[in-house]
Amino acid sequence: MFRQKDWYLGNSWAAGLMSMELSPHGREQESSSEAIAAFEGIALFGNVMMKVFAEDEDKLGSARLVRNLGEVLTAMEVSAANRFWHVWGSKTDDDGSTTVSSANDGAKKVKPHINTYPKKYPKHVVGMMYDTMASFQTWFAPEDVVSYGIQLMPLTAVAERRDDPEWSNILYPVYAKSCKTANEVNDGFCEDNGWSIVQAGLLAETGEIEDALEMASEVPEDVFISDGGCGNSLSNTLWFISTRKQSSRTE
Repeated sequence: MFRQKDWYLGNSWAAGLMSMELSPHGREQESSSEAIAAFEGIALFGNVMMKVFAEDEDKLGSARLVRNLGEVLTAMEVSAANRFWHVWGSKTDDDGSTTVSSANDGAKKVKPHINTYPKKYPKHVVGMMYDTMASFQTWFAPEDVVSYGIQLMPLTAVAERRDDPEWSNILYPVYAKSCKTANEVNDGFCEDNGWSIVQAGLLAETGEIEDALEMASEVPEDVFISDGGCGNSLSNTLWFISTRKQSSRTE
């Protein structure tokens, strides 16, 4: 359970203690969200086992340890994802933070976010983070939408902690553009490989619930049951979208 864990940075490494391809840049991790979901699963398993073993004090104690450990590991991964994989913008203040403004119920909020990367890094996600390098790519596909999408899958409850609404609003326009480009250049790549499902989930995170439901309903049914469905069934996708917070503009 701990082999992949970096207790200093808070994230996991795909191959554990060693670089998978013996890269000069060291260990690497692509999908921060899949690591988060893995530990979320451990926490949920422990929680269910606590209910199952409610009358057995010894087993209940073990189940509680599993739940607590899963929650700690999940929290660490979420924090690391927001620090190293989620990039809010290249415009920084004197203290190194990015100031993001948004309207919420008529009131203007200003939210600071510490940038990890210099202004020359223009993307809103890191596709692959190494010990000594951050890059916008994946090892298995060159399309931009893949680098974005692997930080957003699968669509599970922990996404409420994983994806800050301000960051989701920043990311959505570039995700939508990259999905459209991938469809046009590579014969429907985004839709056929399930990345349009993730797009609908991201749109819901911006608060546009009705538009997201319509987008999900337009995805061909066979995509949900294919490998390209990214593990997101139609029922799970509809649940995820329907339980996001509605945008104040449409309430």
